[in-house]
Amino acid sequence: MNCCCSTLSQDLPFAIGRFSPVSEGEGDTQEMYMIKKYSQEKTIHLVIDRPDKKNALNRSMYEQLAGYVLEASSDQNVHAVVISGAEGVFTAGNDLDDFRARATDENPKPSAGLAFIEELMACDTPVIAAVEGLAIGIGTTMLLHCDSVFAGRSARFKTAFVDLGLVPEAASTVTMPLHLGSRMAAELLLLGETLDGTQAGECGLVSRVVDDGQAVDSALALAGRLGEKPREALRASKRLMKAPWRDQVQQALERERGVFSERLRSDDCRDALNRMQRR
Repeated sequence: MNCCCSTLSQDLPFAIGRFSPVSEGEGDTQEMYMIKKYSQEKTIHLVIDRPDKKNALNRSMYEQLAGYVLEASSDQNVHAVVISGAEGVFTAGNDLDDFRARATDENPKPSAGLAFIEELMACDTPVIAAVEGLAIGIGTTMLLHCDSVFAGRSARFKTAFVDLGLVPEAASTVTMPLHLGSRMAAELLLLGETLDGTQAGECGLVSRVVDDGQAVDSALALAGRLGEKPREALRASKRLMKAPWRDQVQQALERERGVFSERLRSDDCRDALNRMQRR
């Protein structure tokens, strides 16, 4: 079966996350709670919780995710990390208002999204993702740095970077061909095709496909199984599994970082962002 389905044109505004700026009165205090952290025995469960914006990720949220992943990796009592999204959506990706700000900033800050990805790459503790609903842009590419991914059958995966005048990120130019093969990676990264959960399972983008609404419970059950195993043996085994291509993945991240920054300031990207803002 062909793993690709038709492009998700009706959701193109969420190609990486189309949302309004934080409204007046919504400050750091509110943003502190957009990533919820739960501890369950030997598992840390991180929930992306911005449902009114389909869990689009902004700088503050990336920083929280990165901090929690680092904390979990250092915690001697944690054997697994689970990442999921609130209210039936994983994440609509990067908030496009962040891109607009960076595109016009003469001295933009380093990408908080890539800093989070680097923490995922460095984390020796197993990371499990539970995907329901949309997983757009970095919502898909971050999965390539997770050790196991559960997805509901009707989950939708899309990486429409080229449609926005951008290039892939999060080292996906290496990790996606590695996981899916070069031709399938081209379908997703160049054409921006959309996969549902079943197709993502067939292609190898996700590990296990479950009935809708069961991804989180399934991920937590797997985390519980990992909690029964020796922590240091788990971590050492993960390091060994990642070792053969660790340098190539890091190099890809750096190559993409430079080109992405250039493309973010391109006329193609600005035109695409402006068109979405007018919709």
